[in-house]
Amino acid sequence: MVFFVGEYERQLDERGRFILPAKIREKLSGTVYITKSPLEPCLNLYTEAEWESLSNKVHELPSGTDVNVAKFIRKLFSKAMSCELDKQGRIPLTDALIEYAGLKKDIVLVGANSKLEIWNAETWSKMSDEDDDTDIIIEGIQKYQLLI
Repeated sequence: MVFFVGEYERQLDERGRFILPAKIREKLSGTVYITKSPLEPCLNLYTEAEWESLSNKVHELPSGTDVNVAKFIRKLFSKAMSCELDKQGRIPLTDALIEYAGLKKDIVLVGANSKLEIWNAETWSKMSDEDDDTDIIIEGIQKYQLLI
């Protein structure tokens, strides 16, 4: 399993591509999957193994009887894309994904455990400044009984 950590400033080129940092490239092989984040204005990049795991979990949800589940599944998969890194380690994004996340030239890749988030740099900066990390961490530890 691949775990992503850290923040990496990148730039989109005129064709909507960005170069993955070497540290991340060396962890990846094969196909990567990119989709809209269902909760925030960013994109999520998954390895092939993590995408398969996520797809299997989603497959078990009651999409035939729960309209919210059906909507979630459509949002997750309908605009998703799969791609392989080119020789320079670039990943191309579709116009629809770029527009959804409000990506401009400057972007930030944010490690988020089993996925890599792709943020507009300005949006990420504002969100990082607004969050009170202490409260979020304490709430998460208490709610999910994490030991750190």
